[in-house]
Amino acid sequence: MSFAIVVMRRVVRRLLIVQMLLTVMIAFLSFIFGNINTMLATLYGGSITLVATLLMAWRISRAGEVAYNDKQQGYIEIYIGAMQKFILISVLMAIGMGYLKLPPFAILMGFAITQLSFIANKVDTQYVPNGD
Repeated sequence: MSFAIVVMRRVVRRLLIVQMLLTVMIAFLSFIFGNINTMLATLYGGSITLVATLLMAWRISRAGEVAYNDKQQGYIEIYIGAMQKFILISVLMAIGMGYLKLPPFAILMGFAITQLSFIANKVDTQYVPNGD
């Protein structure tokens, strides 16, 4: 397994853990200061971020596999992933606000706060050879 894949897995694993913790924390706070409906909305907003992160991780992994044969196709995979992420987030927001009738502000707060995890995600990327 290449070092890039190892680092990407570390980054995604830590990012998902931080996003889950932030989602649970903001849902708990929204329950204390709001009600159960607000808590469900913040959980929903946070889970949108989790799903979008998983989608992008999969697309980046796929781009790495494809890029060995065709560098241009690797770039295309990343752009496709970005478009899919945008569409997925838009559809999930619309479902939450429209169909499920969850409070829009709470959905957006859950989503926005978990997006901050991208800033706080620090993972060691230093390469240490195994004595080969």
